[in-house]
Amino acid sequence: MEIIFMFVAGFIVFLITIIAIFRSAVFRMKEPAKQNEERISQLEKRLEKLETRK
Repeated sequence: MEIIFMFVAGFIVFLITIIAIFRSAVFRMKEPAKQNEERISQLEKRLEKLETRK
Protein backbone atom coordinates (compact mmCIF):
# COMPACT_ATOMS: atom_id res chain seq x y z
CA MET A 1 0.00 0.00 0.00
CA GLU A 2 2.80 2.42 0.85
CA ILE A 3 4.48 1.66 -2.46
CA ILE A 4 1.32 2.65 -4.34
CA PHE A 5 1.23 5.97 -2.48
CA MET A 6 4.87 6.59 -3.36
CA PHE A 7 4.16 5.94 -7.05
CA VAL A 8 1.13 8.24 -6.97
CA ALA A 9 3.13 10.98 -5.23
CA GLY A 10 5.97 10.56 -7.73
CA PHE A 11 3.54 10.75 -10.64
CA ILE A 12 1.98 13.94 -9.25
CA VAL A 13 5.42 15.53 -8.85
CA PHE A 14 6.28 14.44 -12.40
CA LEU A 15 3.12 16.06 -13.78
CA ILE A 16 3.77 19.29 -11.90
CA THR A 17 7.32 19.34 -13.29
CA ILE A 18 6.11 18.82 -16.87
CA ILE A 19 3.52 21.59 -16.48
CA ALA A 20 6.14 23.97 -15.06
CA ILE A 21 8.55 23.28 -17.92
CA PHE A 22 5.79 23.81 -20.49
CA ARG A 23 4.67 27.10 -18.91
CA SER A 24 8.23 28.43 -18.74
CA ALA A 25 8.80 27.55 -22.39
CA VAL A 26 5.61 29.35 -23.41
CA PHE A 27 6.58 32.38 -21.32
CA ARG A 28 10.02 32.54 -22.95
CA MET A 29 8.40 32.47 -26.37
CA LYS A 30 5.76 35.13 -25.64
CA GLU A 31 7.84 37.65 -23.69
CA PRO A 32 10.34 38.55 -26.47
CA ALA A 33 7.46 38.99 -28.91
CA LYS A 34 5.79 41.37 -26.47
CA GLN A 35 9.01 43.37 -26.08
CA ASN A 36 9.43 43.53 -29.86
CA GLU A 37 5.89 44.88 -30.25
CA GLU A 38 6.64 47.60 -27.70
CA ARG A 39 9.87 48.53 -29.49
CA ILE A 40 8.11 48.67 -32.84
CA SER A 41 5.42 50.96 -31.47
CA GLN A 42 8.08 53.23 -29.94
CA LEU A 43 9.94 53.39 -33.25
CA GLU A 44 6.72 54.18 -35.10
CA LYS A 45 6.04 57.07 -32.70
CA ARG A 46 9.58 58.40 -33.19
CA LEU A 47 9.17 58.14 -36.96
CA GLU A 48 5.91 60.09 -36.82
CA LYS A 49 7.59 62.81 -34.75
CA LEU A 50 10.46 63.05 -37.23
CA GLU A 51 8.06 63.22 -40.17
CA THR A 52 6.06 66.02 -38.58
CA ARG A 53 9.23 68.06 -37.97
CA LYS A 54 9.97 68.33 -41.69
